[in-house]
This record gives sequence, structure tokens and C-alpha cells, in this order.
Amino acid sequence: MKTQKFLGQAGRLRNVIVVAALAASFALPTVASAAVSIKSGDTCSKSQLNKTSGTLKCAYNSKTKKYTWAASAKTKARAGWPTKLVVAAVPSENAASMTLRYQNFVKLIEKETGLPTSFFAATDYAGAIEAQVAGRVDLVFYGPFSYVLAKARGAKIEPIGAAISTPTAKPGYYAYGVAKASNTSVNSIKDFKGKKVCFVDAASTSGYLYPIAGLLANGITDRDYTSVLAGGHDKSALAVAAGTCDVGFAYDDMVDVNLIEKGLLKKGELKVAWKSETIAGSPMAVRIDLPKDLVQILKTAVLEKANKPSFVKAGYCTDEATCRIIEDGSWGFTKVDDAYYDGIRQVCEATKSSRCR
Repeated sequence: MKTQKFLGQAGRLRNVIVVAALAASFALPTVASAAVSIKSGDTCSKSQLNKTSGTLKCAYNSKTKKYTWAASAKTKARAGWPTKLVVAAVPSENAASMTLRYQNFVKLIEKETGLPTSFFAATDYAGAIEAQVAGRVDLVFYGPFSYVLAKARGAKIEPIGAAISTPTAKPGYYAYGVAKASNTSVNSIKDFKGKKVCFVDAASTSGYLYPIAGLLANGITDRDYTSVLAGGHDKSALAVAAGTCDVGFAYDDMVDVNLIEKGLLKKGELKVAWKSETIAGSPMAVRIDLPKDLVQILKTAVLEKANKPSFVKAGYCTDEATCRIIEDGSWGFTKVDDAYYDGIRQVCEATKSSRCR
């Protein structure tokens, strides 16, 4: 009897559990349906404070003393934002090398903005300039001269910061005039007369504008040499090493560091026959017709997080010695404004170069 009584009770208990489970299963769609129908301004409860539903967040309004669903700050911040971002740079090396060297910077921008970000490898300086003038790229690492040209040609941009080599360094770099170390006929820029000269690009600061100024200062005009536009700083230096050009121009790090690191140039294979005065540091320029809050996020990312220690901390690099922020060995960026590049505009005036327009 006890056994039968127990079995009877167990059966009734089982039936209760089954009924409860069925009731719960029928109730679930109603809850889900209610969640889907939530709109901004609808009432939520104190227990739901700071919880989210889609793009809405339960918030307390101190004025009305009510808890309501409202657009989250993240949603509001992205009002009017583009769906993606594009980073570019004027070419100093081939497209594959440039893309590789900028991969960590692209990851940073993507992380800080939450937007898919890609790198545009322009084939020449004009391509990078025109892409930003047309609004097809958002952040561009320019040479100082190409930045000035982009601005003059209508790009709605401003410099965020200029590249620096150490945390305490001032921005700036040099143009080199180089020849093969074994070329005894070239020992100064005066010896460039009558030679086949490799320039980088007509919009390059250290590969064209400052070299032209240096040649003119020494009484050498374009009638006194054969000019070749190599298309990149690496190509210009390597053309000299190969004997394709007698002499050429490139920026300092390309000759002293980059090509040697890549095994394309031996240390001491080229000699520096001319060195320019200090050139204003190369800028990272942002489109200012982007939403203001997005521009501010990009500025903060470049100035505060685009540096070697931050990249190592974030896991983009294993150590500072081998870390690449951009294409060269820069440590990071320091803040500059448009007026910082007035010196470039003065060199344009001094050379009367048609390339400055």
C-alpha cells in the first residue's frame, strides 16, 4: 500500500511538472515578442537599468524620475558615420610592402572606431592626393609637400600630427642626394651637373621639391641634367645602386635603414653627396568633413595610441625595436597644425616650381 501511495504521489508530481513546463514554453514567445516591440521612450524597470535591447538601453531620467528605453551613447555617437574607413599613404615603396607596414596602424583605427578599415596603396602621389580630395580615403600619411598640394587642390583636411623618431624628438627628416660609393666623379651636389638624375615623384618633398631647391642653389637648372621620375624612394635609391641613374634623391631612412633591413642595399653601398636642411615632419591628415565626433576619435587614436609602447601593449608588436607604426622607423606622432607647413610653401615660392600648383 505504501508503495502504491508513493507511486500515486510521484505520478501526480510528474503531471504538475509537465503542465508547468508546457505553460512556460507557451509563455516564451510572448516575452520575446514584447522584447522585439520595445521602442525608444518605452518604460523599463529599475532592475533593467543599464541593460540593453538591440540599440536601446534602459536609462534613468532624473528630471522625469522614470526609467525608459533610449538610444545608447554608442548609437548616438555613430549618427552620420560612414560604414567603413580607408587609410592611405603616398608611396615610398611598392604596394605590398606599404600594405604590410601599415597593417598594425589599420588594426588600431579599426579597433578605436569600430569601423571596418582598409589600406589603399596608391601607385603614385597624385593618386593619394586625388583620392582624399574626392573623399575616397579618410586618413592619409603624406609627405609635407604632398600635404600642401592636397590642401591647395581642395582636399578638406587638416594635419593630426607629424611623425617623430623618439618620444622627445621634434618632427623632421632629411633629403639625401646619393651616388654609388665607388663613383669618384660625384662628391657634392655640384657634381650632379651633366648626370642622369633620379627623382622620386613630382609631388615628393624629399624626392623632388627640396632636391630642386638644392640644385638651383648651386646654379644647376633642369637643362643641366637628365631627369628621371623613379616612382618611389626605394626605386630611386636602387636605380642609383644598379647604375640606371648616376645620382638620385631619397629620404634619409630609406637609404640608412629601410633598404638595408630588407637586404636590398648593402651598408655603405651608396654615399650621401648632399643632405638637405631639416624638412618639416610628414603629417597624418584627416578629412574634416567626417562627423566631428569621429574626427576626434581619430585624432586621439593617432596622437595617444599610435606609438611603439602602445602597439606593444596592445599586442600588435612583440617589442619596440622591431615595431612598425607606419612605413618607417617612427616612434609615433606629435601634434602639429597647418601653419607648421608654411616653410614648404616658402620653398615652393623660392623654386617657382610649376609642380607647386
